[in-house]
Amino acid sequence: MSTAIGTNLTSLFSSARRGYSVPAAPSLVQILAEDDKKKTSSSPSTIISLSDEAKAYLAQTSQSAKPDAVPLETLATNARTWFDQQYEELGISSAILDGEVAVDFSSQSRATLSAIASNAQKLFSNDEIKAAQSVLQGRFDDAMAHHVVIARHSGDYASLYDAALAYMDEAATDERNTALWQAQHKALVEGAAAARFGKAPDTGNSDDPVRALLNKTSETDSPSSGVNSGSIAARARALLDDQIKAAGDKGTELVFDARRKFGQQVNFSKFDNRMLATISLNQDAAFSIEEARAAKVELNQRNRLNLLSAINSANGSDPSAGSLAMIKQYASMSAEEKSALGVTEQVMDRLVRGYNSLLSVQSGLSSGSATGISAYL
Repeated sequence: MSTAIGTNLTSLFSSARRGYSVPAAPSLVQILAEDDKKKTSSSPSTIISLSDEAKAYLAQTSQSAKPDAVPLETLATNARTWFDQQYEELGISSAILDGEVAVDFSSQSRATLSAIASNAQKLFSNDEIKAAQSVLQGRFDDAMAHHVVIARHSGDYASLYDAALAYMDEAATDERNTALWQAQHKALVEGAAAARFGKAPDTGNSDDPVRALLNKTSETDSPSSGVNSGSIAARARALLDDQIKAAGDKGTELVFDARRKFGQQVNFSKFDNRMLATISLNQDAAFSIEEARAAKVELNQRNRLNLLSAINSANGSDPSAGSLAMIKQYASMSAEEKSALGVTEQVMDRLVRGYNSLLSVQSGLSSGSATGISAYL
């Protein structure tokens, strides 16, 4: 049973766009390449004079904020120390165990990951290098997820390659100097030049990260889905059983309806959205009807809150930003979440068509073209 996301799509768009003014529109490429960057601007009529001391201070702080501010040698040394600390804390001896990355790289910067992946200062093992490369690729894949959705539904693969190039160009100098960055950048430039509307270019280049991403993902998969559904279900079952046992120890029972005034209410705080979706779908009948229903209620609530947060955090002066926020939200979902919430290819197609229509309207208003505007009136 799916939720009403598809049928409520129009109202979600309306609430996202309500109250927006229509600004001068950037191009689709600019929107896709720069949507993750927050921008600030000052009034063009305001002129601020700075003293020489203030200019020197700003220059110094600006330089220190650049990705290149930390020398490669320092990044490598710090990363070596971090690995050793991780191994001691976790009681392991390698960054990869059973074929999976065994340490949490979430606190490490892109520059640090690149230093490890390129074996800067020759400080890292093969497993550490492979782990860093895997995480770097995962971050690229996640950043490109919504661009892939838009390209597949709109046929605009050139913008997908342009977005990938923009992501690559955010790299610091040390990463740009690596053989991997240069090979991937060259492949992306070739892909962007070969892109034709309606079909992804087949560059035949093994260094092309966009082609690799397209080859391993489909509309029902998120790039970072990782663990199989069976493992997710087993983990969810174990977590629920722990709560059932804990309730029994207290002489009561675990309950799944907030209206129940007795018993111990289920706590889903340790369940991620994919886990909740797996319980809700209950494909292997590993969960009770009450458990599946409660998981679905929790998943729906989280999805509503996440959508509102995504839309509210979008650029309030840009009517297309809310649509793009929704596309990004759905693109990041696992296959289980999409299935449980009713996010079908048709829903994504309507989202992308609505987004592109808004861009066209903005472009027409920006250029002052009566012909361009009249098609939407």
